[in-house]
Amino acid sequence: MKKLFKDHYKNVLFCIIGSFINALGVSFFILGANMGDGGTIGISLALKYTLGFSPAISSLIINTLVIIVGWKFLSKATAVYTFITNTALSVFLRFTEDFNLGIHDFIISSVFGGVFIGIGCGFIIAAGSTAGGTSVIAKMLNKYFDVKTSQGIFILDGLVVLSFLLVLPLKNVLFTIIMLFITERATSFIIEGFNPKKAVTVISSKSEDISNAINSFTGRGSTLLNGKGGYGKTETSMLYVVVPQSQVTRVKRMVSEIDENAFLVIHDVRDVLGNGFMNMN
Repeated sequence: MKKLFKDHYKNVLFCIIGSFINALGVSFFILGANMGDGGTIGISLALKYTLGFSPAISSLIINTLVIIVGWKFLSKATAVYTFITNTALSVFLRFTEDFNLGIHDFIISSVFGGVFIGIGCGFIIAAGSTAGGTSVIAKMLNKYFDVKTSQGIFILDGLVVLSFLLVLPLKNVLFTIIMLFITERATSFIIEGFNPKKAVTVISSKSEDISNAINSFTGRGSTLLNGKGGYGKTETSMLYVVVPQSQVTRVKRMVSEIDENAFLVIHDVRDVLGNGFMNMN
């Protein structure tokens, strides 16, 4: 039981914090400006604007139904985290939906609403959870219709946003689209900012020496690969290693000190899973 708590308490905490920040973005900025959103929150907002339903209750019902239907398409941990996330989101929406900051400016609402929701979603995704709704349905589309999950989410969210043309003025919908772009950028910043990594590829005749030096400095192993030059057809070796961004400058210096003729390429890395790296996807 203690191990179970230790393994999951941080992710559960991230789910709750992310849900709270997300709810603040919706209640403080989106509702005040009568704007929309993507996913099940967007559907809930459309139901509020047309039928007066509470977004807290409608989002909880929709997400619960979607999770039940798509349970087998999620890992057990992801499914549980998603249930916790959406329950917490509904609770926070209920407590904050009547709060009004008195801000009805579209620019302020789209910028700050996007930032708040993006940060919230970043915490949620970093915990290994999903915001439910379109994410789960997209996984089902991937299973049965071979549609990429990312494409499925984009299409479903696009349909939700377009549906607002039936209930909101065009201006409101256009600012909703701006808000969604800001949300995506804020989400990416949070996810990548928690665990920035760089992949380093080195082609050198002294790859083993470089590998030993990197391992001694970073405490991480590297992969040595055999290769052949495309022009001269000479045999060569290639080293591949992933290191924290803060260590890149030192690694570059070590490579240059050992082999000044080494060919070095540094790649951006979005997610890193495995031995020695924290699971934050």
